[in-house]
Amino acid sequence: MALLFLGLLLAAVLAACGGGVGSGGTGSYVSGPVTGFGSVIVNGVRFDDSTAAVEDADGARRNRDDLRLGMTVEIESSAIASGSSGPAATASRIRFEAELVGPVGLVDATGGAFTLLGQRVTVDAATVFDDELAGGVAALAMGRSVAVYGAWDPAAERYRATRVEAAPAAAPLRLRGLLAAVDTAAQTLRIGATTYSYAGATGVPTGLAAGQVVRLRLSAATAPLRWTVQGFGEALRTLPDGEEAKLKGLITGLVPAQGGAALTGLRVNGQPVDLASAQIPDGRAALVLGARVEVEGRVQGGQLRATLVVVRTDRQEEERGFEVNGAILAVDTAAGTLQVRGVTISTRRADLRIDNGSLADLRVGRLVEVQGVLGSDRRTLEATRIRLR
Repeated sequence: MALLFLGLLLAAVLAACGGGVGSGGTGSYVSGPVTGFGSVIVNGVRFDDSTAAVEDADGARRNRDDLRLGMTVEIESSAIASGSSGPAATASRIRFEAELVGPVGLVDATGGAFTLLGQRVTVDAATVFDDELAGGVAALAMGRSVAVYGAWDPAAERYRATRVEAAPAAAPLRLRGLLAAVDTAAQTLRIGATTYSYAGATGVPTGLAAGQVVRLRLSAATAPLRWTVQGFGEALRTLPDGEEAKLKGLITGLVPAQGGAALTGLRVNGQPVDLASAQIPDGRAALVLGARVEVEGRVQGGQLRATLVVVRTDRQEEERGFEVNGAILAVDTAAGTLQVRGVTISTRRADLRIDNGSLADLRVGRLVEVQGVLGSDRRTLEATRIRLR
């Protein structure tokens, strides 16, 4: 009943905006993890990516085939309009960025965690692993280079991963994080419990201080292990004024800091959010550091003026599922799997529903719409429904 209420409330807010998140504006900005393909699906919106410019965190041009489930992306698009399949828009630019890139340190397979660049990374049932990382956390070896997509949880001082993928052994060490402390005299900064020296670094931001989000290029020395910042990069993009926005992530800051009933603003993945006109079904008391939220509103003065803020539980995130639409690229009858848009899909669930055909009709080239949940190996999508077209 609670989920039904939230859905009706969200629909009402969208309708009030003229039928879509971006209605009445020149465009939209959406940020969150990728949950489907056919169009690129982020925060429940289907984006036509056929003409989009795709780029990485350094601005290098990439291909839309580089996008993967669980990647955290930023999308600039046309106004979002309601369609027969839900909210949709045409993406003009898609940018993806890993929070950490570097060699795996300690591995805690029992706790579903590992360390990377001095930071603790945790995974859950909704974390997607790259096909090259069979076995999940338990198969990670110390020194293996990986990239982690996700968000920083300041309450637990950890990164909560949405995707973990293999990275080239020679990949530059990268870290995007929230500053816990800065010592300008010693030229050190702290993210979580780890200290990094930025003496000699390039691009040091003016007024570097705790509470800011930074993007670092690192190097490491051993015996003893020391982390050194080689340079700073752009950590947060300024949101374009006048555009509608949908953000999904973790709360990384509160205004005022004590939160509660006096809460007037917050930060989601570092982005400032004003709550003056926001509907908050779960109440302000639920907006705490580390809480996962979905925020909708309009950008004014570089700040998102929220109209709706909804708290999402871990259980809801795990049950959300994924969707992949497109032509079947390969079929392995013995293994009971398909390949669609680079995703391996299992057809062996007992509760699988197939519309407009049967398993025998799943052939290479056939167009399908697949809904499913992440399998226990965190690499395979277990289909719960397949619609043949």
